[in-house]
Amino acid sequence: MGRTICDLGVAARAILNNKILLVKEARGPYKGMWSLPKGSVDEGEGPETAVLRELEEETGAKGEIIGLAALRSTMNKQMPAVFICYDVQVTSNSGVIDADEISESKWFSLDELKSLSWVSDTMHNLSIEALSGSRMSIQSTKPLSKLGNKYYVYSVNKHSGYLSQV
Repeated sequence: MGRTICDLGVAARAILNNKILLVKEARGPYKGMWSLPKGSVDEGEGPETAVLRELEEETGAKGEIIGLAALRSTMNKQMPAVFICYDVQVTSNSGVIDADEISESKWFSLDELKSLSWVSDTMHNLSIEALSGSRMSIQSTKPLSKLGNKYYVYSVNKHSGYLSQV
């Protein structure tokens, strides 16, 4: 079995007091547009580690993963592109952001979302869903280990106790 190179991205969906944490892009084709805190998974890094790193770099917030919110897959330039969105609970916030990449981070209510310019419909829809009362996450098993490497299993079936309203 050969290896497939994949563009792997992550996003953090953080809610507090019925508001969602968003970031405004500082440069590039999406300059001035809003999205969830997001980024790429670095080589040698797991997606769970990457999403918490991106959250902190882009918003100054530290957090804990609550569960898996969504997965999007597509092909981009003949390569699979996978985007994983995690529900995250913010545990602290320094407010210090990566000003090179992000110009602002801010909490928004559901009513405020429609007036924003968005990086993508996916980001907009995930944000609306999070604040509309239908937010659900798939929680992982406790970290498992094989040959000294930690891994997580996100699974839903009729016997699963890991599907929760967050």
